[in-house]
Amino acid sequence: MREVNEILLNNKIVLKRIQDITPKTRKKIKVFLGTDVKDYFILIVKIDKKSRFVMKDAKELIDFVEALTEINFKHKKRVLILSGEICSKSKQFLKNWRIIK
Repeated sequence: MREVNEILLNNKIVLKRIQDITPKTRKKIKVFLGTDVKDYFILIVKIDKKSRFVMKDAKELIDFVEALTEINFKHKKRVLILSGEICSKSKQFLKNWRIIK
């Protein structure tokens, strides 16, 4: 969680609170829910991949987030932290997300 905090601070995203809501899955994905200074909820998804983040992965991410939002919270902003590269179609598809490499 400390690593995610440092990445967010380097990109000028300041959070008051952050909690880990990562579901149990075999994929290398971490999900956090944070509250910023204006008390808006921010959904943070960190994905560790060695290969390129392609359109298939983007669609899986959207389905995953929709399943999370049906449970019990609404978020104002979305942040995606990637360790690898992202293809241009995926970047266009996720235009509502703030993508950090």
